[in-house]
Amino acid sequence: MGLMTTMRKRMHIVLWGLLFMFLLSMTIGGLVGGADIVGHLLGRVNPATTIARINDRDISPDLYQNLVNQEIEKVRSTGQELKDFHYQRARNTAWENLLQEVLVSQEVDRLNLTASDEEVLFHLENEPPSFLQQNPSFQSDGNFDQEKYMKALANPEGDEWIPIESFLKNTYIPNFKLQQFLDQSIVIKESDIRTEFKKRNLEFTINAIHITNNAVRSKVSDPSDEDLLIEYNKSKNDFKHEELRNIEYCFWKKEPSKGDSIKAESFAKEIAEKARKGDDFSNLANEFSQDPGNQNSNNGGDLGWFKRGRMVKPFEDAAFASNKGTITNPIKSRFGYHIIYVRDKKTNKDGDEEILASHILLKIETSATTLSNLKREATLFSYDAQDIGFNTTADSNKIEIYEQKKLKEDSFSINTLGSFRNAVRFAFQNEINSVSSIMENDSYFAVFKVDSIIPPGITSFDDVKSQLLTKIRRKLEKEATLQKANNLLIEITADGESIGKAKVDKEINVIENETKTLSQGFSSIGRSNFVNGALLSGYPGEIIGPLETTRGHTLLEIIEVSPFDSTEFIVQRETLKKNLFNQKQRQVFESWLDNLKSKASITDNRKYYY
Repeated sequence: MGLMTTMRKRMHIVLWGLLFMFLLSMTIGGLVGGADIVGHLLGRVNPATTIARINDRDISPDLYQNLVNQEIEKVRSTGQELKDFHYQRARNTAWENLLQEVLVSQEVDRLNLTASDEEVLFHLENEPPSFLQQNPSFQSDGNFDQEKYMKALANPEGDEWIPIESFLKNTYIPNFKLQQFLDQSIVIKESDIRTEFKKRNLEFTINAIHITNNAVRSKVSDPSDEDLLIEYNKSKNDFKHEELRNIEYCFWKKEPSKGDSIKAESFAKEIAEKARKGDDFSNLANEFSQDPGNQNSNNGGDLGWFKRGRMVKPFEDAAFASNKGTITNPIKSRFGYHIIYVRDKKTNKDGDEEILASHILLKIETSATTLSNLKREATLFSYDAQDIGFNTTADSNKIEIYEQKKLKEDSFSINTLGSFRNAVRFAFQNEINSVSSIMENDSYFAVFKVDSIIPPGITSFDDVKSQLLTKIRRKLEKEATLQKANNLLIEITADGESIGKAKVDKEINVIENETKTLSQGFSSIGRSNFVNGALLSGYPGEIIGPLETTRGHTLLEIIEVSPFDSTEFIVQRETLKKNLFNQKQRQVFESWLDNLKSKASITDNRKYYY
């Protein structure tokens, strides 16, 4: 108990410190206008101070941004170059994690799930969390060392255990109890384990006929406009929309200029000349080549032996036209400039010519000067567009105007330009005919104009007609596959034939004498719960179906089923039971969390920031 005693002796200091910081933050918040107490009481959410409200919990922009930064650091640590989509994905992940953390915490409080000092000590001594077991300080030869851990636990060098104990007491153990509470609903029956064993281990040999949507597509007529209109009126609620914006824009792609290409070619010629004068080609490749394969391995640009058809055409034509020992002039392809060293040539046993070559790749990169010129051009366009009009400026500069119709407020991308969230924010924060300042993403500079505003309502019939056509056709095709399967079943049973000998149209997929486990799935059919259930309850010689699949309907004939291995079942039983439990545990938790989200009062102000 020495550890907990130490913590209790210090806790009053910690609490007073927290209280002081709380009062200080309230004072400062009141002085600078950050504490909107009246607004909070009235249910208003100020976007300037609150990026989200989850039930009664306000989330500050700084807290959310810290969570986003953590996700960004995960990407950065892998060595990837950060792109716009990485930031958007980080924001989405941080948001989902934040929702889960807050909703779980609120539910823990509602259920009054707490932890005593004794429970903290029990977990520390008997069930240390995984983050402690994975700490290198408590490992030997890469494995958790219980003796080393217990020694450190019994002999603290200072206050290092206090935050861990606090985390266990306030978060880990209450959440652990919540998980136990949810787990009470999970029941793994012996029949579940046996069924899972059968799916993974029993081999089913079958004949099958699979009537897919493709097999009946040409025979299904398109629904009439009247049918589409009836479906539209039945499902109008599915086509409700919030306010939409129509925008126009001009853009300048961040791509190399002609000068950038000339500069890259000139540098490539210098390197080629060095190689011809005797500099080691491998060393030059390791120093200058921008081929990712060479940069990762420093292999001197070695491409090994290759025949025609493996390289881009300009590269291939130059290489096969060169003699052994040739170092080519720079060859331009879509990847950049290649300097090719043809080290050897031969004809293989099939009569195909092969080449052993190395190369140096120099990419044609967009220079800082080019980017600066593009940015200047876009900036001047923005100034003129704001002064004399967007369309007038585009016409006078002979710049094409692009448009995007019915932009949603939660959209992230713009046609052609890709991810461009700041452009969407501009469109919804400004009035008609407003022209933006220059904006940019990874690949483009752009200037935008708000063209028109569409108020909330229901999307028109004409705009969703193709969507309705696809929906109804899919339904009609599925019905047609069922009808075709039933007709085939009647023919097969009437003639007393097996499925393997049935005569079917060439558009229908036939599976003959195929042996698979249910977890693998069968050719064309794939994995289907309907198929699995039917095969598990069927017997050899039985014709089963029609059964629905993701792409149509199928008829099955069981030829043979491998025997149930009781000995192997005993070997796998506990592992299967654990896997089933983990699977159901995830399903229960996700369903429980989805229910919390659906009932929660959530205000999302991220649109004001991103």
